[in-house]
Amino acid sequence: MNFLRLALDESVFSIGVSRPNPAVGAVVVKDGIIVGKGRTQCPGSAHAEVMALRDAGELARGASIYVTLEPCCHYGRTPPCTKAVIDAGIAKVFYAHGDPNPVVRGNSRKILEEAGIEVFEGVDACIAAEVDDGWDDCGCGECNCLSEPSHVMLSESSGVMLSEAKNLAGKSRKAEAEGRTVFHDVERYFEAYDFYVRNKRTFVEVKCAVSQENFMGVVGLNGEHLPVRITGDGANCWNHELRAISDAVLVGAGTVLADNPSLNVRNAAGNDPVKIVWAGHHKFSAEEVSKLKVFSLNQEKKILVFSCVPQPAFSERSLPCHSERSAEREVEESNEVPCVILLTGSTFAENWTSMIDDLSARGMHRLMVEPGAGLANQLFADAVSTGETIVAPKPLWNRLNIWRSTDCRIDDAIADLAASGNIKEGLEFPELPKNIVAKESFMAGPDVLTVYYPA
Repeated sequence: MNFLRLALDESVFSIGVSRPNPAVGAVVVKDGIIVGKGRTQCPGSAHAEVMALRDAGELARGASIYVTLEPCCHYGRTPPCTKAVIDAGIAKVFYAHGDPNPVVRGNSRKILEEAGIEVFEGVDACIAAEVDDGWDDCGCGECNCLSEPSHVMLSESSGVMLSEAKNLAGKSRKAEAEGRTVFHDVERYFEAYDFYVRNKRTFVEVKCAVSQENFMGVVGLNGEHLPVRITGDGANCWNHELRAISDAVLVGAGTVLADNPSLNVRNAAGNDPVKIVWAGHHKFSAEEVSKLKVFSLNQEKKILVFSCVPQPAFSERSLPCHSERSAEREVEESNEVPCVILLTGSTFAENWTSMIDDLSARGMHRLMVEPGAGLANQLFADAVSTGETIVAPKPLWNRLNIWRSTDCRIDDAIADLAASGNIKEGLEFPELPKNIVAKESFMAGPDVLTVYYPA
């Protein structure tokens, strides 16, 4: 068990609630027992640390607090969390991720230490937060013993090695490995928040699934896109975990019509993200709207439709796309009907950028994009190399996750459908831009995930 893992699990339920503030989780532990937990509330309300301290009450005195993000140390809508921690009599503070805000970064630790509180940060905090379960892997009876070689590389992204003996926190090597895994997951979790703070822009994360033969889907005899399941259960669970940590999830009109997705979170803990449909130049009919799940009534959050053409099938209420947002406009965009936001750019790249401007103004940290073949072609077209020339050196995304299936039966099924005349053709994944770098790769069942970033 890792107390910072528990804090991270708590934090996901603040995503979409706390924005533009980061979604943070905290647990208070005394004598090895969790006596309080909390997560960030809506803007202007209590932060995770305050909620956890309230939950702990008098038991917080002399206890330790484990929090996913460095506690704030400045006055904003709420008093600083460092003051609440000090006033509660906390003895030790463990935070997994340093706040990218220069007002907070490092200053919180200094304030806490000056108050006599012991502070652990980053990977050291994550390792110290691990509780040894008393079991060992090799049967030798020593909890600091592993059956693997004395040095084990965890992953290329972490770039760290396990030490041969117990680490400085006095944990076993198994506990150290698990603590480093928690640290990696926390860094991944706050990747979008860090980007948002530094760039004032929404982090765009794209997820695609392709077969061995590079197909993303198929085209029916009437030109309609037909649904094809490419990835297995492991990859699908991973995708839902990504939805759970995203402020919004976006699909194109083609995917909505072909798959009729719900776009909610299943097989993972967390809130449903805001649902966004990239309509482009497709004008939805009233019949289409009535049949599509994403436009169903009783949605917990508003549905946004970004369109280059009017969409009378939804309502008469359409809004221009702009980056300056007022509280009145947020109230105006109720959850009762989808909100159509009109785009007026002359190119896909211009309209996509306008949409990101709009989402950034809403305080959204991470946008998950699940494109079909049509949207993927548009998304990567402006960034693809043509001969010796890079058409657009700035990609329209920040992280690209490609799941590639190793199951040949998918391509065999597509070939059989084409041979029998039941489909017109397969939809191929577009050529990847040349100016990208693969950073991570792992396998889940028959599917291989490769993670790319702009070079």
